[in-house]
Amino acid sequence: MPGRAEGGVPRHTLRSIAAILAAFFAVTLPASADPLPTGFVRLAAIDASIRQDIRYSGADNFLHRKVSGYDAPVCILARQAALAVAGVQKAMVARGMTLIVFDCYRPARSVADMGDWTTAGGPPDPQWYPQVKRGDLIAEGYVARQSAHSRGSTVDIAIAPADSTSMPKPACGAVDANTLDFGTGFDCFD
Repeated sequence: MPGRAEGGVPRHTLRSIAAILAAFFAVTLPASADPLPTGFVRLAAIDASIRQDIRYSGADNFLHRKVSGYDAPVCILARQAALAVAGVQKAMVARGMTLIVFDCYRPARSVADMGDWTTAGGPPDPQWYPQVKRGDLIAEGYVARQSAHSRGSTVDIAIAPADSTSMPKPACGAVDANTLDFGTGFDCFD
């Protein structure tokens, strides 16, 4: 029958259903399914054994909220950087350790969000910047208006025993028993 697909369903109904499904999947697929710029990769595609605790995709960071531009807790890097990190991971695994990445590629809008956030000012924060006022974080060099992370070649990491099961919760000045001592915890600005 003209205008009908096999089984008697009108073709316009099938087209409508297809359009609705396409729109649904476009909205619901995770950000990690988005295509990446040429030369960029998801770290998990290179080495899935590297633990990811992408702090700016949630509230466990110096802003105490999700940072604009972090749509999913996924480490994205320039391919060459991802391969280098994977090489370090291989050496760590041989020693019974593992890498944990906290931040990788940082979109320009994320850098702007961080910079704009500092302008509101405020007192020191005992968890992240206990000695510096919020409005001084840029002047003191802790927050930048431009970031090497935006090139996709910079990572913030910790090293932990491979058999540890919890993610680190480092705080300024406190040693995290689950990671090697790097002097301070992630994003400690003092």
